[in-house]
Amino acid sequence: MNILLNAGVSDNIKPYLKNKIRISNQVALLMAIVGLFYAIFSIIFYPPLTIYPVFCILLSFTAIALNYLELYNVSRFILSTLLILLAYLYHAFLVQPGEDYITSMYLIEFSLTVIPWVLIDYREKSLLIISLIACYLLLFTQSWANEALSIELDSSLFRSVWMSMISSAFGVMILILCLLFMQHKNFSSEKENEILMSDINEKNAEMEQQQSELQANLEEIKASRLIEEKQNWISNGIAKIGDLLHRSNDQEIFGKLIAAIVKYIQANQGCIYLLKEEDVNKKYLNLEACYAYERQKFMTKQVEIGQGLIGQCFLEKEYIILKEVPAEYLKITSGLGEAVPTFVVIVPIMEENRIDGVMEFALFHELEAYQIDFLTQLGANISSFVATSTLNIQTKKLLQQSQLQTEQLRTQEEEMRQNMEEMQRKEKEYLQRIEAFEEKQII
Repeated sequence: MNILLNAGVSDNIKPYLKNKIRISNQVALLMAIVGLFYAIFSIIFYPPLTIYPVFCILLSFTAIALNYLELYNVSRFILSTLLILLAYLYHAFLVQPGEDYITSMYLIEFSLTVIPWVLIDYREKSLLIISLIACYLLLFTQSWANEALSIELDSSLFRSVWMSMISSAFGVMILILCLLFMQHKNFSSEKENEILMSDINEKNAEMEQQQSELQANLEEIKASRLIEEKQNWISNGIAKIGDLLHRSNDQEIFGKLIAAIVKYIQANQGCIYLLKEEDVNKKYLNLEACYAYERQKFMTKQVEIGQGLIGQCFLEKEYIILKEVPAEYLKITSGLGEAVPTFVVIVPIMEENRIDGVMEFALFHELEAYQIDFLTQLGANISSFVATSTLNIQTKKLLQQSQLQTEQLRTQEEEMRQNMEEMQRKEKEYLQRIEAFEEKQII
Protein backbone atom coordinates (compact mmCIF):
# COMPACT_ATOMS: atom_id res chain seq x y z
CA MET A 1 0.00 0.00 0.00
CA ASN A 2 2.82 2.40 0.87
CA ILE A 3 4.33 1.75 -2.59
CA LEU A 4 1.06 2.77 -4.26
CA LEU A 5 0.64 5.89 -2.10
CA ASN A 6 4.21 7.08 -2.85
CA ALA A 7 4.36 6.09 -6.52
CA GLY A 8 6.26 8.74 -8.50
CA VAL A 9 7.46 10.61 -5.37
CA SER A 10 11.18 11.46 -5.61
CA ASP A 11 13.58 13.88 -3.97
CA ASN A 12 14.33 15.80 -7.16
CA ILE A 13 10.84 17.32 -7.51
CA LYS A 14 9.45 20.39 -5.79
CA PRO A 15 7.95 19.92 -2.30
CA TYR A 16 4.45 21.17 -3.26
CA LEU A 17 4.37 18.84 -6.27
CA LYS A 18 5.55 15.94 -4.12
CA ASN A 19 2.59 16.59 -1.81
CA LYS A 20 0.13 16.77 -4.72
CA ILE A 21 1.41 13.47 -6.17
CA ARG A 22 0.75 11.72 -2.85
CA ILE A 23 -2.75 13.23 -2.77
CA SER A 24 -3.43 12.10 -6.35
CA ASN A 25 -2.41 8.54 -5.44
CA GLN A 26 -4.78 8.62 -2.45
CA VAL A 27 -7.61 9.99 -4.61
CA ALA A 28 -6.92 7.34 -7.25
CA LEU A 29 -7.34 4.57 -4.67
CA LEU A 30 -10.49 6.28 -3.37
CA MET A 31 -11.87 6.48 -6.94
CA ALA A 32 -11.12 2.80 -7.44
CA ILE A 33 -13.21 2.09 -4.33
CA VAL A 34 -16.02 4.35 -5.60
CA GLY A 35 -15.79 2.60 -9.01
CA LEU A 36 -16.05 -0.74 -7.28
CA PHE A 37 -19.16 0.45 -5.42
CA TYR A 38 -20.68 1.67 -8.73
CA ALA A 39 -19.75 -1.65 -10.40
CA ILE A 40 -21.54 -3.68 -7.73
CA PHE A 41 -24.49 -1.32 -7.84
CA SER A 42 -24.60 -1.60 -11.66
CA ILE A 43 -24.41 -5.39 -11.64
CA ILE A 44 -27.40 -5.49 -9.32
CA PHE A 45 -29.59 -2.79 -10.80
CA TYR A 46 -28.19 -1.74 -14.21
CA PRO A 47 -25.99 -4.48 -15.72
CA PRO A 48 -25.51 -2.66 -19.08
CA LEU A 49 -23.71 0.16 -17.24
CA THR A 50 -21.23 -2.11 -15.40
CA ILE A 51 -18.50 -1.48 -17.96
CA TYR A 52 -18.23 2.21 -16.99
CA PRO A 53 -17.33 1.80 -13.28
CA VAL A 54 -14.95 -1.02 -14.27
CA PHE A 55 -13.37 1.39 -16.71
CA CYS A 56 -13.17 3.91 -13.84
CA ILE A 57 -11.31 1.36 -11.68
CA LEU A 58 -8.82 0.66 -14.48
CA LEU A 59 -8.21 4.38 -15.08
CA SER A 60 -7.64 4.93 -11.33
CA PHE A 61 -4.76 2.44 -11.29
CA THR A 62 -3.59 3.81 -14.65
CA ALA A 63 -3.26 7.25 -13.01
CA ILE A 64 -1.02 5.74 -10.31
CA ALA A 65 1.08 4.10 -13.04
CA LEU A 66 1.36 7.46 -14.82
CA ASN A 67 2.66 9.03 -11.62
CA TYR A 68 5.25 6.28 -11.40
CA LEU A 69 6.25 7.11 -14.99
CA GLU A 70 6.56 10.79 -13.92
CA LEU A 71 3.63 11.83 -16.15
CA TYR A 72 2.16 13.75 -13.22
CA ASN A 73 0.05 16.25 -15.18
CA VAL A 74 -1.62 13.56 -17.32
CA SER A 75 -2.36 11.49 -14.22
CA ARG A 76 -3.97 14.38 -12.34
CA PHE A 77 -6.01 15.51 -15.36
CA ILE A 78 -7.48 11.99 -15.65
CA LEU A 79 -8.26 11.88 -11.93
CA SER A 80 -9.77 15.40 -12.01
CA THR A 81 -12.35 14.38 -14.67
CA LEU A 82 -12.74 10.63 -14.11
CA LEU A 83 -15.51 10.56 -11.47
CA ILE A 84 -17.47 13.38 -13.03
CA LEU A 85 -17.21 11.56 -16.39
CA LEU A 86 -18.52 8.37 -14.75
CA ALA A 87 -21.45 10.28 -13.21
CA TYR A 88 -21.95 12.11 -16.52
CA LEU A 89 -22.29 8.83 -18.47
CA TYR A 90 -24.51 7.25 -15.81
CA HIS A 91 -26.75 10.30 -15.87
CA ALA A 92 -26.87 10.32 -19.70
CA PHE A 93 -27.80 6.65 -20.03
CA LEU A 94 -30.35 6.74 -17.20
CA VAL A 95 -32.33 9.71 -18.58
CA GLN A 96 -34.55 8.78 -21.50
CA PRO A 97 -35.29 11.21 -24.32
CA GLY A 98 -37.84 13.78 -23.23
CA GLU A 99 -37.21 13.18 -19.51
CA ASP A 100 -35.77 15.82 -17.19
CA TYR A 101 -32.28 15.27 -15.79
CA ILE A 102 -32.01 13.69 -12.35
CA THR A 103 -31.36 16.45 -9.77
CA SER A 104 -29.48 14.23 -7.33
CA MET A 105 -27.15 12.99 -10.09
CA TYR A 106 -26.56 16.57 -11.24
CA LEU A 107 -25.72 17.52 -7.63
CA ILE A 108 -23.16 14.71 -7.51
CA GLU A 109 -21.61 15.96 -10.75
CA PHE A 110 -21.47 19.52 -9.40
CA SER A 111 -19.78 18.29 -6.21
CA LEU A 112 -17.16 16.43 -8.26
CA THR A 113 -16.04 19.69 -9.91
CA VAL A 114 -14.14 20.42 -6.65
CA ILE A 115 -11.69 17.54 -7.26
CA PRO A 116 -9.31 19.57 -9.53
CA TRP A 117 -8.81 22.01 -6.65
CA VAL A 118 -7.75 19.10 -4.47
CA LEU A 119 -5.34 17.54 -6.94
CA ILE A 120 -3.76 20.59 -8.60
CA ASP A 121 -1.82 23.37 -6.94
CA TYR A 122 -2.80 26.98 -7.63
CA ARG A 123 0.73 27.60 -8.97
CA GLU A 124 -0.06 25.15 -11.82
CA LYS A 125 -2.58 27.52 -13.34
CA SER A 126 -2.60 26.05 -16.84
CA LEU A 127 -3.35 22.49 -15.70
CA LEU A 128 -5.94 23.74 -13.19
CA ILE A 129 -7.80 25.83 -15.78
CA ILE A 130 -7.84 23.00 -18.34
CA SER A 131 -9.19 20.51 -15.76
CA LEU A 132 -11.87 22.92 -14.55
CA ILE A 133 -12.95 23.69 -18.13
CA ALA A 134 -13.26 19.94 -18.82
CA CYS A 135 -15.36 19.42 -15.67
CA TYR A 136 -17.69 22.33 -16.39
CA LEU A 137 -18.05 21.32 -20.03
CA LEU A 138 -19.33 17.96 -18.85
CA LEU A 139 -21.57 19.70 -16.34
CA PHE A 140 -23.09 22.13 -18.84
CA THR A 141 -23.47 19.59 -21.69
CA GLN A 142 -25.40 17.11 -19.56
CA SER A 143 -28.69 17.91 -21.34
CA TRP A 144 -27.13 17.28 -24.73
CA ALA A 145 -25.64 13.96 -23.49
CA ASN A 146 -29.02 12.93 -22.11
CA GLU A 147 -30.50 13.32 -25.61
CA ALA A 148 -27.52 11.83 -27.50
CA LEU A 149 -26.78 8.80 -25.26
CA SER A 150 -29.86 6.74 -24.59
CA ILE A 151 -30.60 3.11 -23.88
CA GLU A 152 -33.77 1.65 -22.46
CA LEU A 153 -33.18 1.83 -18.71
CA ASP A 154 -35.63 2.46 -15.90
CA SER A 155 -34.55 5.59 -14.03
CA SER A 156 -37.38 5.39 -11.50
CA LEU A 157 -34.97 4.04 -8.87
CA PHE A 158 -32.88 7.22 -9.05
CA ARG A 159 -35.98 9.37 -9.20
CA SER A 160 -37.48 7.84 -6.05
CA VAL A 161 -37.46 9.99 -2.94
CA TRP A 162 -35.17 7.79 -0.86
CA MET A 163 -32.66 7.33 -3.69
CA SER A 164 -32.72 11.05 -4.42
CA MET A 165 -32.00 11.70 -0.75
CA ILE A 166 -29.18 9.14 -0.75
CA SER A 167 -27.71 10.53 -4.00
CA SER A 168 -28.03 14.10 -2.73
CA ALA A 169 -26.41 13.12 0.55
CA PHE A 170 -23.70 11.34 -1.43
CA GLY A 171 -23.09 14.51 -3.49
CA VAL A 172 -23.01 16.71 -0.39
CA MET A 173 -20.73 14.17 1.30
CA ILE A 174 -18.35 14.30 -1.67
CA LEU A 175 -18.32 18.09 -1.50
CA ILE A 176 -17.79 18.11 2.26
CA LEU A 177 -15.11 15.43 2.05
CA CYS A 178 -13.27 17.39 -0.63
CA LEU A 179 -13.49 20.54 1.47
CA LEU A 180 -12.41 18.66 4.60
CA PHE A 181 -9.63 17.04 2.62
CA MET A 182 -8.42 20.45 1.48
CA GLN A 183 -8.78 21.83 5.01
CA HIS A 184 -6.82 18.89 6.36
CA LYS A 185 -4.10 19.41 3.80
CA ASN A 186 -4.04 23.13 4.59
CA PHE A 187 -3.82 22.31 8.27
CA SER A 188 -1.06 19.77 7.56
CA SER A 189 0.73 22.33 5.42
CA GLU A 190 0.42 24.89 8.21
CA LYS A 191 1.79 22.35 10.71
CA GLU A 192 4.60 21.53 8.31
CA ASN A 193 5.21 25.23 7.86
CA GLU A 194 5.22 25.71 11.63
CA ILE A 195 7.65 22.83 12.02
CA LEU A 196 9.69 24.21 9.13
CA MET A 197 9.63 27.70 10.65
CA SER A 198 10.59 26.22 14.00
CA ASP A 199 13.47 24.39 12.34
CA ILE A 200 14.40 27.56 10.49
CA ASN A 201 14.30 29.55 13.72
CA GLU A 202 16.42 26.92 15.43
CA LYS A 203 18.81 26.95 12.49
CA ASN A 204 18.83 30.74 12.57
CA ALA A 205 19.51 30.66 16.30
CA GLU A 206 22.30 28.15 15.72
CA MET A 207 23.63 30.24 12.86
CA GLU A 208 23.46 33.38 15.01
CA GLN A 209 25.26 31.50 17.77
CA GLN A 210 27.83 30.23 15.31
CA GLN A 211 28.12 33.68 13.79
CA SER A 212 28.57 35.14 17.28
CA GLU A 213 31.21 32.53 18.07
CA LEU A 214 32.83 33.13 14.70
CA GLN A 215 32.79 36.87 15.30
CA ALA A 216 34.32 36.30 18.74
CA ASN A 217 36.97 34.05 17.18
CA LEU A 218 37.63 36.66 14.51
CA GLU A 219 37.94 39.32 17.20
CA GLU A 220 40.36 37.09 19.12
CA ILE A 221 42.34 36.42 15.94
CA LYS A 222 42.30 40.12 15.13
CA ALA A 223 43.44 40.98 18.67
CA SER A 224 46.13 38.29 18.53
CA ARG A 225 47.26 39.51 15.13
CA LEU A 226 47.34 43.08 16.42
CA ILE A 227 49.40 42.00 19.43
CA GLU A 228 51.69 40.05 17.12
CA GLU A 229 52.05 43.06 14.81
CA LYS A 230 52.93 45.25 17.79
CA GLN A 231 55.45 42.69 19.04
CA ASN A 232 56.95 42.45 15.56
CA TRP A 233 57.11 46.23 15.38
CA ILE A 234 58.99 46.32 18.69
CA SER A 235 61.29 43.43 17.70
CA ASN A 236 62.08 44.95 14.31
CA GLY A 237 62.82 48.34 15.90
CA ILE A 238 65.05 46.82 18.58
CA ALA A 239 66.90 44.80 15.93
CA LYS A 240 67.30 47.83 13.65
CA ILE A 241 68.62 50.11 16.40
CA GLY A 242 70.71 47.27 17.84
CA ASP A 243 72.33 46.71 14.45
CA LEU A 244 73.14 50.43 14.28
CA LEU A 245 74.75 50.31 17.73
CA HIS A 246 76.87 47.29 16.86
CA ARG A 247 78.06 48.63 13.50
CA SER A 248 78.86 52.22 14.52
CA ASN A 249 82.05 53.10 16.32
CA ASP A 250 82.44 56.76 15.30
CA GLN A 251 81.89 59.86 17.39
CA GLU A 252 78.55 60.61 15.70
CA ILE A 253 76.85 57.43 16.86
CA PHE A 254 74.33 59.26 19.07
CA GLY A 255 73.33 61.59 16.22
CA LYS A 256 72.67 58.59 13.98
CA LEU A 257 70.92 56.83 16.86
CA ILE A 258 68.45 59.61 17.69
CA ALA A 259 67.74 60.15 13.96
CA ALA A 260 66.89 56.45 13.51
CA ILE A 261 64.58 56.41 16.55
CA VAL A 262 62.77 59.61 15.52
CA LYS A 263 62.09 58.19 12.04
CA TYR A 264 60.99 54.79 13.37
CA ILE A 265 58.40 56.16 15.82
CA GLN A 266 57.47 58.96 13.38
CA ALA A 267 58.28 61.67 15.90
CA ASN A 268 58.92 65.28 15.01
CA GLN A 269 61.88 65.86 17.29
CA GLY A 270 64.12 63.81 19.54
CA CYS A 271 67.04 64.50 21.91
CA ILE A 272 69.40 62.30 23.87
CA TYR A 273 71.06 63.37 27.12
CA LEU A 274 73.92 61.43 28.75
CA LEU A 275 75.31 61.63 32.26
CA LYS A 276 78.65 63.44 32.58
CA GLU A 277 80.87 63.40 35.68
CA GLU A 278 83.60 66.02 35.92
CA ASP A 279 84.30 64.98 39.51
CA VAL A 280 82.48 63.36 42.42
CA ASN A 281 80.51 66.49 43.20
CA LYS A 282 79.93 67.69 39.64
CA LYS A 283 77.38 65.61 37.69
CA TYR A 284 75.02 66.83 34.95
CA LEU A 285 73.14 65.70 31.85
CA ASN A 286 74.71 66.75 28.58
CA LEU A 287 72.76 67.03 25.30
CA GLU A 288 74.64 64.57 23.07
CA ALA A 289 72.44 64.80 19.96
CA CYS A 290 69.17 66.31 18.70
CA TYR A 291 67.23 65.51 15.53
CA ALA A 292 64.15 67.22 14.06
CA TYR A 293 62.40 67.34 10.69
CA GLU A 294 64.92 65.31 8.69
CA ARG A 295 67.92 67.26 9.94
CA GLN A 296 70.31 67.05 12.80
CA LYS A 297 70.34 70.03 15.15
CA PHE A 298 73.60 71.07 16.72
CA MET A 299 72.91 72.44 20.18
CA THR A 300 74.80 72.77 23.42
CA LYS A 301 72.81 72.25 26.55
CA GLN A 302 73.44 71.03 30.07
CA VAL A 303 70.73 69.96 32.52
CA GLU A 304 71.32 69.63 36.23
CA ILE A 305 70.17 66.46 37.98
CA GLY A 306 66.55 67.05 39.08
CA GLN A 307 66.18 70.19 36.94
CA GLY A 308 62.99 70.32 34.84
CA LEU A 309 61.30 67.23 33.40
CA ILE A 310 64.60 65.94 31.96
CA GLY A 311 66.35 66.04 35.34
CA GLN A 312 63.22 64.76 37.11
CA CYS A 313 63.03 61.72 34.79
CA PHE A 314 66.69 60.96 35.48
CA LEU A 315 66.18 61.32 39.22
CA GLU A 316 62.98 59.22 39.44
CA LYS A 317 64.10 56.62 36.83
CA GLU A 318 60.55 56.54 35.38
CA TYR A 319 59.29 57.69 32.00
CA ILE A 320 57.22 60.87 31.86
CA ILE A 321 54.34 61.55 29.43
CA LEU A 322 53.16 65.07 28.73
CA LYS A 323 49.88 65.35 26.80
CA GLU A 324 49.20 69.02 27.47
CA VAL A 325 52.45 70.69 26.52
CA PRO A 326 52.89 74.27 27.74
CA ALA A 327 53.67 76.78 25.01
CA GLU A 328 56.93 77.78 26.70
CA TYR A 329 58.15 74.19 27.17
CA LEU A 330 59.17 73.31 23.59
CA LYS A 331 58.58 74.52 20.06
CA ILE A 332 59.18 72.44 16.95
CA THR A 333 60.59 74.42 14.05
CA SER A 334 59.89 73.40 10.46
CA GLY A 335 59.72 75.02 7.07
CA LEU A 336 56.17 76.12 7.92
CA GLY A 337 57.18 77.87 11.12
CA GLU A 338 57.07 77.01 14.82
CA ALA A 339 54.43 74.89 16.58
CA VAL A 340 53.93 73.46 20.05
CA PRO A 341 53.87 69.63 20.07
CA THR A 342 50.81 67.87 21.45
CA PHE A 343 52.68 64.93 22.99
CA VAL A 344 56.06 64.67 24.75
CA VAL A 345 57.57 61.50 26.21
CA ILE A 346 60.77 61.40 28.27
CA VAL A 347 62.34 57.96 28.76
CA PRO A 348 65.27 57.07 31.03
CA ILE A 349 68.33 55.38 29.52
CA MET A 350 68.85 52.74 32.17
CA GLU A 351 69.60 49.08 32.67
CA GLU A 352 68.52 47.41 35.88
CA ASN A 353 69.33 50.04 38.53
CA ARG A 354 72.03 51.96 36.62
CA ILE A 355 70.90 55.08 34.74
CA ASP A 356 73.10 56.68 32.09
CA GLY A 357 70.88 59.36 30.60
CA VAL A 358 67.51 60.40 29.22
CA MET A 359 65.75 60.49 25.81
CA GLU A 360 63.11 63.10 24.94
CA PHE A 361 60.69 62.92 21.99
CA ALA A 362 58.14 65.49 20.81
CA LEU A 363 55.25 64.62 18.47
CA PHE A 364 52.02 65.98 17.04
CA HIS A 365 50.27 62.68 17.82
CA GLU A 366 50.14 60.37 20.83
CA LEU A 367 52.22 57.22 21.09
CA GLU A 368 50.49 53.98 22.06
CA ALA A 369 51.46 51.92 25.08
CA TYR A 370 53.45 49.38 23.05
CA GLN A 371 55.49 52.22 21.49
CA ILE A 372 56.32 53.51 24.98
CA ASP A 373 57.40 49.94 25.88
CA PHE A 374 59.61 49.96 22.79
CA LEU A 375 61.33 53.17 23.94
CA THR A 376 61.76 51.72 27.46
CA GLN A 377 63.38 48.54 26.09
CA LEU A 378 65.49 50.67 23.77
CA GLY A 379 66.61 52.74 26.75
CA ALA A 380 67.93 49.56 28.39
CA ASN A 381 69.83 48.59 25.22
CA ILE A 382 71.34 52.06 24.84
CA SER A 383 72.33 52.01 28.53
CA SER A 384 74.09 48.72 27.96
CA PHE A 385 75.84 50.23 24.92
CA VAL A 386 76.89 53.32 26.92
CA ALA A 387 78.21 51.12 29.73
CA THR A 388 80.13 48.98 27.25
CA SER A 389 81.48 52.06 25.46
CA THR A 390 82.49 53.66 28.77
CA LEU A 391 84.19 50.43 29.83
CA ASN A 392 85.97 50.24 26.48
CA ILE A 393 87.14 53.85 26.81
CA GLN A 394 88.33 53.24 30.36
CA THR A 395 90.05 50.05 29.27
CA LYS A 396 91.69 51.91 26.38
CA LYS A 397 92.88 54.64 28.76
CA LEU A 398 94.20 52.05 31.20
CA LEU A 399 95.93 50.29 28.33
CA GLN A 400 97.49 53.55 27.19
CA GLN A 401 98.58 54.29 30.76
CA SER A 402 99.98 50.80 31.07
CA GLN A 403 101.86 51.17 27.78
CA LEU A 404 103.22 54.56 28.91
CA GLN A 405 104.31 53.13 32.25
CA THR A 406 105.89 50.17 30.50
CA GLU A 407 107.79 52.56 28.21
CA GLN A 408 108.90 54.60 31.21
CA LEU A 409 110.12 51.45 32.97
CA ARG A 410 112.01 50.44 29.88
CA THR A 411 113.68 53.87 29.77
CA GLN A 412 114.57 53.71 33.46
CA GLU A 413 115.86 50.19 33.01
CA GLU A 414 118.05 51.34 30.11
CA GLU A 415 119.40 54.22 32.20
CA MET A 416 120.16 51.86 35.10
CA ARG A 417 121.87 49.45 32.72
CA GLN A 418 123.99 52.26 31.33
CA ASN A 419 124.81 53.45 34.88
CA MET A 420 125.82 49.93 35.85
CA GLU A 421 128.04 49.63 32.83
CA GLU A 422 129.61 53.02 33.67
CA MET A 423 130.19 51.93 37.26
CA GLN A 424 131.70 48.62 36.10
CA ARG A 425 133.97 50.54 33.69
CA LYS A 426 135.05 52.94 36.41
CA GLU A 427 135.57 50.07 38.83
CA LYS A 428 137.76 48.31 36.32
CA GLU A 429 139.68 51.51 35.72
CA TYR A 430 140.25 52.00 39.44
CA LEU A 431 141.47 48.42 39.78
CA GLN A 432 143.91 48.97 36.92
CA ARG A 433 145.23 52.14 38.57
CA ILE A 434 145.64 50.35 41.89
CA GLU A 435 147.56 47.54 40.23
CA ALA A 436 149.80 50.05 38.44
CA PHE A 437 150.46 51.96 41.66
CA GLU A 438 151.37 48.76 43.53
CA GLU A 439 153.81 47.74 40.78
CA LYS A 440 155.58 51.12 41.04
CA GLN A 441 156.08 50.75 44.82
CA ILE A 442 157.60 47.31 44.41
CA ILE A 443 160.13 48.58 41.97
